[in-house]
Amino acid sequence: MKILSINVSEPQKIIFNGKELITSIYKKPIDGSVDVSDVGISGDRQADLKVHGGYDKAVYAYSYKHYKKWSDEMGTEYKDYGLVGENLTIDDFDEKLINIGDEFQVGTCIFQVSQPRIPCYKIGIKMNSRQFPKMFSQSGLLGSYLRVIQTGSIQKGDELKLIKSEENSLSLYDISLVLYKDINNIEKMKAALNLKYLTEEIKERFRERLMKLGDFDSL
Repeated sequence: MKILSINVSEPQKIIFNGKELITSIYKKPIDGSVDVSDVGISGDRQADLKVHGGYDKAVYAYSYKHYKKWSDEMGTEYKDYGLVGENLTIDDFDEKLINIGDEFQVGTCIFQVSQPRIPCYKIGIKMNSRQFPKMFSQSGLLGSYLRVIQTGSIQKGDELKLIKSEENSLSLYDISLVLYKDINNIEKMKAALNLKYLTEEIKERFRERLMKLGDFDSL
């Protein structure tokens, strides 16, 4: 796996349905070496810190390989990097093979997999489709938020070198399926609650769902 593009943006105003919105989803590629702090990539700022950014979601990575799927399903050829607002466009980032807690050396940084993307309605605005947020969620191909375990710098072309494989974990794809498709899978939710490196945001979603299902053993 390697970085094809590093993409950043500042919050910007857009008009949608006659209303003014602030978003940072329209990210653009940048060249050269880029500094990465524990809260993200230099030059990149999030518009809504309640749902994006922070230590657990400092960097968002997505696979360029998935662009073809969305091109086919949407009937539009997507080639420009930053399609779904990702910071790192990776040549082949497979959610089925990457586990929560896995760590990657990238440039002089170390990133840790923390959770899949939770898409909001703004991704539908960017893709010009009201249906896209649901399509994206149901696909299980949500990419990954990354913690920055070691700050440093990265650049286009850097390899993602797996330096720690989290055993007895769940994959990004597993978590995505339980979030959006296999929503009543009590055993998978219980297993997710035991993952050391899964974000509290996702765990809280599962706790609330287990309560509604009447399963209180893991709470």
